[in-house]
Amino acid sequence: MSIRTFAYKNSYHYPMHCISLLSDFGSNSSSISKIKGVLLQQIPSTQLIDVSHQVSTNNVAEAAYLTLSNYKFYPQNSIHLIFIGLFQGKPPAIILHKADGHYFISADNDIIPSLFEKEAITSYKIATLEKGIFITDWIKAIIPICQAIQLNTIDLANFPEVTNNSKSVFLPSFAKGNTLDCHVLFIDAFGNIIINFTKKEWEENWNKRNFTLTFSRTSEIHEISTDYHSHEPGSKICRFNEAGFLEIVQILGHAANTFGLSVQRKDHLIYSTLKLQFK
Repeated sequence: MSIRTFAYKNSYHYPMHCISLLSDFGSNSSSISKIKGVLLQQIPSTQLIDVSHQVSTNNVAEAAYLTLSNYKFYPQNSIHLIFIGLFQGKPPAIILHKADGHYFISADNDIIPSLFEKEAITSYKIATLEKGIFITDWIKAIIPICQAIQLNTIDLANFPEVTNNSKSVFLPSFAKGNTLDCHVLFIDAFGNIIINFTKKEWEENWNKRNFTLTFSRTSEIHEISTDYHSHEPGSKICRFNEAGFLEIVQILGHAANTFGLSVQRKDHLIYSTLKLQFK
């Protein structure tokens, strides 16, 4: 039997579905190829899609932002695997979250619960790693769950439900009178700066007021933009991106380098603060 025939026959049993992969393993880690190898051995017709493997080590806010930015563009019932802090806990638990027609599998942390209202997500403990210490142990533990989801035979009543009392992994913006102190949440490959201020916050509290966004001693923005093409090269603008967060862009430039801003993390002692002042 040829390899091609074998793959075709297995695809009959396992309809094509998407599994996305997000991790902090880096591009030079063999863990990614091991993950893909085990998944393709067991579910050969699965379409594996890399979201990113460049998440800063254990940066749960960055992982949450990237998940929020991407999952809606996948077909319903897609599976999203988040490989952050997998072996934390005694013993480490594996949690399946179901929300917005998608399945998310992660360690027992706050990444996925941070993205949804409490009533919009249900979470289940699907496995614990009593002895497993390798990434392949983690993957093998979730293979039956992925197969059941893709075959539409998953019965979540078989698993204990986990109560979500999670705190947001996103650092909050702090209001001081008419001023909000914000922080850098993520910087993309083009140097665009995403800050922890959302379109929802804007619409609920601030959108009828003039504002000044200050992010260096000499750099200010006074309006929300909706396009790139009407601005000159080198111009700095801010806009709400598809994930609903405020983003600072330098047209044909690298805003993060130009303005000396870096990602804010909870354990940093030096804070890169941006100020939104409203009138």
